[in-house]
Amino acid sequence: MAIQIKNNFLKKEDFKNINSFIMGNKMPWFFGDGISHETKDSKYNYYFTYRFFHEESGPTVFYNLLLPLIKKLKCKRLIRVKANLYPSTERVKKHGYHSDYDFKHKACLFYLNDNNGYNYFKENSKKIKPKANTAVLFDPSIKHCSSSCSDQKRRVTININYE
Repeated sequence: MAIQIKNNFLKKEDFKNINSFIMGNKMPWFFGDGISHETKDSKYNYYFTYRFFHEESGPTVFYNLLLPLIKKLKCKRLIRVKANLYPSTERVKKHGYHSDYDFKHKACLFYLNDNNGYNYFKENSKKIKPKANTAVLFDPSIKHCSSSCSDQKRRVTININYE
């Protein structure tokens, strides 16, 4: 599966509903102690996350908020849906490489805000800058990484693993 970038992925109203909740002050973020085993600078090896769905535990109370995004992907099976919040750092910090799962499936990385961070895909040396309401579709078994940002308070994404 080649990397596909889809700008203006959701209708404006659907994006606004998702964005205003997740970027607002009512989102229940949880501390994640470790972005990647390969991240060398432990000072920046943390983030905040919220899991909307996991196939083992099912949906959470806020799952329905993401239905426009999930439906647009035409998933046959959901594996995991989560939001990630990376706090701003003085300079952009690259996180370590990882693969989401070691079996064949698909991923959607959905950007909630513009910022100077990036996602990097090792196999084809592709660097993608976050742009709000943009979806990046890719094979999450290939090595990839995220980064912090330095021009906004936070960098926020929604990650969906599915078939």
